Amino acid sequence: MLAELKFVSGAVAKKDLVPYMTHFSIKKGEVRSYNGMLTLSSPIAFDIDCNPKADLLIKAIGNCKETVALSITEAGRLKVQSGKFKAFIECFSDPTPAMKPEGKISDIDGALLIKALGKVYKFIGDDASRPWANGVLLANGSAYATNNVCIIEHWLGFKPEKEINIPKHAIREMLRIGEIPERIQIADASLTVHYADKRWIKTQLLETNFPDMGKILNKESNPTDIDKEIFKGLEVLKPFIDKLGAINITEGILSTSTDLTTSANYEVESIDFNGIYNIDMLNLLKDTAVKIDWHISPCLFFGEQLRGAIIGMRR
Repeated sequence: MLAELKFVSGAVAKKDLVPYMTHFSIKKGEVRSYNGMLTLSSPIAFDIDCNPKADLLIKAIGNCKETVALSITEAGRLKVQSGKFKAFIECFSDPTPAMKPEGKISDIDGALLIKALGKVYKFIGDDASRPWANGVLLANGSAYATNNVCIIEHWLGFKPEKEINIPKHAIREMLRIGEIPERIQIADASLTVHYADKRWIKTQLLETNFPDMGKILNKESNPTDIDKEIFKGLEVLKPFIDKLGAINITEGILSTSTDLTTSANYEVESIDFNGIYNIDMLNLLKDTAVKIDWHISPCLFFGEQLRGAIIGMRR
């Protein structure tokens, strides 16, 4: 039972502004959680319909070392008993939203989808003025993400029934669960991701009005291998970075200022280009990009089944 509760725990709200969002909904052998944007559901070996406080139930079940007995008290609390241990979990009695999968089923390569989402996740934006950038766009057989400084495209090899933009919080849950989805189900404004054993995640979708990625990514380039020494230099220089996070690059040197006599700097012999980049954006390329063309703007980079672009800072 603990595994099922942990599966659905990701959609439990942190704050008790709306009571049912901090409670599990257990009905007809299914346990669900819902936080207003995301619903998680799993079958559960439990034949009592109730809405117990989620965090307390997880703690209680996790504390059970012997056979678990469950029952509802006259006061409407869920009684959890195992050996000498006993706990009484508050239950919410009002009706809860009936969130169910909807839309058209699409077959997918679940392993490749999870691999792609894991690669592009750190490139997802966090900008309230560009809500479309706070997710991953699945379109044209690829997964796209952008934070307005970097763009990344990971090839999928399959196309959903229509373009969809999956919110970051839903992707975070998919990566937390770490299992391979079997199929997806797409409705006008929602996506349901189906797993084995009749478990699923349902999320609202974001607008798909991404810019035309091809205009940026389809440019001619002459990429070369990325020298991993660059990332060693960034780690050394990180404590000396200013509030803008600027890394000044001149031939052979990374520095925290244009004045090499007053800044912290690090020599990288292979560097044969000039530019200014944000240190956090450069670090996104670590373990992602294998090759890059530093001599065009934006710089185009390439990795396993992916490509992208990074824009420098203005001088």
